[in-house]
Amino acid sequence: MKKPFFLFLLFVFIPSAGTTATLKVATDSPVVSLDPYFHNESPTNSINYNIFDGLLNFDKDLNPYPVLAKSWKQLDNVTWQFTLQKNVRFHNGNPFTADDVVWSFGRAKNNKTSRFKSVVTAIKRIEKIDDYTVNIITRGPYPILLRKLSAVRIMDQEYSEFLSDQELGQIPVGTGPYQLESWYPGKVLRLKANNNYFRGKPAIEKVQVFPYPDDKLRALAILSNYVDLATRIPATEVFHIKANENLTFSTRPGLRLIFLQMDQSRGKSPYIKGINANPFKDVRVRKALYYGINEALIIKRVMSGFAQPAGQFYPVPVNGNDPSVTRPAYDLEKAKALLAQAGFKNGFTVVLDSPNDRYINDEKIAQAVALCLSKIGITVEVNAMPKAQFFPKVLNADTSFYLLGWACSDGDGSGFLDATLHAFDDERGYGAYNGGRYANPEVDQLIEDSAMIFDEKKREQVLINAMHKSLIEDQCIIPLHYQVDLYATQKNVVMSPRADTYLYFYDMAFSE
Repeated sequence: MKKPFFLFLLFVFIPSAGTTATLKVATDSPVVSLDPYFHNESPTNSINYNIFDGLLNFDKDLNPYPVLAKSWKQLDNVTWQFTLQKNVRFHNGNPFTADDVVWSFGRAKNNKTSRFKSVVTAIKRIEKIDDYTVNIITRGPYPILLRKLSAVRIMDQEYSEFLSDQELGQIPVGTGPYQLESWYPGKVLRLKANNNYFRGKPAIEKVQVFPYPDDKLRALAILSNYVDLATRIPATEVFHIKANENLTFSTRPGLRLIFLQMDQSRGKSPYIKGINANPFKDVRVRKALYYGINEALIIKRVMSGFAQPAGQFYPVPVNGNDPSVTRPAYDLEKAKALLAQAGFKNGFTVVLDSPNDRYINDEKIAQAVALCLSKIGITVEVNAMPKAQFFPKVLNADTSFYLLGWACSDGDGSGFLDATLHAFDDERGYGAYNGGRYANPEVDQLIEDSAMIFDEKKREQVLINAMHKSLIEDQCIIPLHYQVDLYATQKNVVMSPRADTYLYFYDMAFSE
């Protein structure tokens, strides 16, 4: 018999006595929600990854491995059968069964607040065969299904189905290695080990996560031994971290592209001043911005060298990267000439929306972009804000020009294409983060076709073709750089940085 909801609340919020090992973590960005489908961004996904399991997980190098799915096989080109783990229980004691899988995928696909629709849009339906077997039927051949499944965290149907979205975002129940102890948004989130976890008890008993968007405070927290692990170490503090004999400094080339997107749909854009037309509808203007941004200087001055210049959507480890595509050289004169040819010789004024607590030096990057574009006659007014305000603006297309970051955390270029470049399609979940409303039917077709090609080389070529059409021809976005991820830990913390930047505490430990 499943436990009532009020008993679970008592179970979660009564403080537990004592702790044998508490990991204190300083992160650069706060968690938005503990609803695993509410917002598809790494800091939020990272915490939910610890609370909720998927059918599969990724290891630190993005190789999928089974978790709630014990095994799987393909029955035909569109049918995958998954055998589920038995004797798994949610944090409230409820048994995990096929019903929870079917319900979770349905919510990810159909709930109005879900930002994971594009992840599951290729799935036609899920059939329960018995309590521990499900068939996933895709709309056509879908070779990357296993990679996509890791993004869908499994929820407890009986616990979840009668709660509001707001309640699910505050009091989560998963099967994962950690469960929520308490959460004070913007201040501290506390997790405690799920001692009955079916894969084995976690090595670390408790975790406390403190959001420190301020770079100096986050660095001070690790330098003063207040925390055991700090993410996104500011480049200005690397010297001090390395000089501290009690700390370990580690880096990993990141998957995250920082880029600019422009309103390319409206005849008159809401945050462009001084002219009646929307200059971003002209590809020559978009290309002028590309040539007019001195990215090498931004990497040197703003990023202190801890970034890689980007000339395409994704770095080398991601499927779809094309080594032949490089960033064009900074060229002020060419940028000015393109503006003049487009009829904007005297420039214009535009507001650049940017978060100030999400990406490494995000507001400083926006300010540097503004300075660069001022040299070609474009006045950029930077409007930097917390991500809690920024993302709703982008998702509602309430912007003319904005700075965004995206990492293909499943190692496949489809994640970027589906979410940020495909024409906005709320029903199928495409283009959820395409706030510029870029749309090209030919690109959309390439994106959709790529999902159904099993031949790896042919599929990769279609991904590359989509990039050539949308980026090189249409200049749909302005790539800036790929982040390099920087971490600091106390010497006694065993931790290996992940390609997706997630903090998976189950893989961490304290050395003896």
